[in-house]
Amino acid sequence: MYLGLLWAFWMICIMYQASIFWYGRRLLQTYEEDQSAYLYKNQQLPDAVSVIVCAHNELPNLKRLLPLLYEQNYRRYEIIIVDDRSTDGTIDFLLEEKKKHSQLKVVWVRHRPEYIKGKKYALTLGIRAASYEKLLFTDADCLPNSTEWIRGMNAALKENKDFVLGYSPYQQHKGLLNLFIRYETLMTAALYFSAALAGRAYMGVGRNLAYRKSFFMEKKGFYKHIRVAGGDDDLFVNEHASANNVAISLDDKTKVFSVPKHKLIEYYRQKTRHLSVGKYYKKTDHRWLGPLSISYIVFWIGLIGLILAGIEPYLILLGFLLKGFLQFTFLKTASRKLNDSINLALLPILDFLYVIYYVVLGISALSSKNTRWK
Repeated sequence: MYLGLLWAFWMICIMYQASIFWYGRRLLQTYEEDQSAYLYKNQQLPDAVSVIVCAHNELPNLKRLLPLLYEQNYRRYEIIIVDDRSTDGTIDFLLEEKKKHSQLKVVWVRHRPEYIKGKKYALTLGIRAASYEKLLFTDADCLPNSTEWIRGMNAALKENKDFVLGYSPYQQHKGLLNLFIRYETLMTAALYFSAALAGRAYMGVGRNLAYRKSFFMEKKGFYKHIRVAGGDDDLFVNEHASANNVAISLDDKTKVFSVPKHKLIEYYRQKTRHLSVGKYYKKTDHRWLGPLSISYIVFWIGLIGLILAGIEPYLILLGFLLKGFLQFTFLKTASRKLNDSINLALLPILDFLYVIYYVVLGISALSSKNTRWK
């Protein structure tokens, strides 16, 4: 009897994942990029843009990022660097940069109120200092993929949209950790882009995100989650996204690459901070994201249990192949749409590591109370 229940529960998990993957795959397949003609034919986009970057001891990264921002093919924009109490020479560097580049504005953070967690205070000061209505965000350790990044993200932020979610993959390096980081990023992006296309946007990433200053002020900024260390990006989107106010940009020219962690302990700390805010998502999002996360874990536990119980191998193989095929086609579609090549031949290994990632980091994230930005 117990074996039959395990088999039935295993199949339910497979079918639930399969339905998510199939639905997401179809959404991504039918998505039409409608901004390209406007993006390249209309050479004088009238709307000015404020690009905002928060930095804490990011001197080497700012030296790489700022030249790429200066080179953006856009007529009216400013660059706001919010220096959050840096002690590594960032201050002197930015003072010299201001002398050479008129579009650079620097906001200095000397003290941060204790009740405001993470970089929300620095971001709020940067937003208040913005001269323009349209705001575009990235991080100091990020690199725009082209000189058309501002132009492309601005083109997607149309009159009837409050958010634009852009893609921010990690740079490719050697090693299993880098492969897994890029796999997890692709999987996460494919899910939140699919959800946004379905009118159920639940998150975005601050490495590549756009919205309006008036919208931020109207919604009282980060007030609701002011004591949460993270969530200046995904919680803000989760709280205020609706069925019709979110646009996405999958254009290759609007991608922003991020520098990946090279040590497991650094990645662990980063993802613990990111995942710790998931518990503050809307209940409607928990209802489908929670079972999806649980299904990953149950799939592998059930697979091992059924093998040890001696169930017919062909039945186990059938379920394994069904789930694997739909997950493969889902990620293959996402990889093609996002022009982000991942070695999906290692999908079973990456999927198993994904479960370990969810168990270890999930427990840590749910129990963490003192996660820090820097």
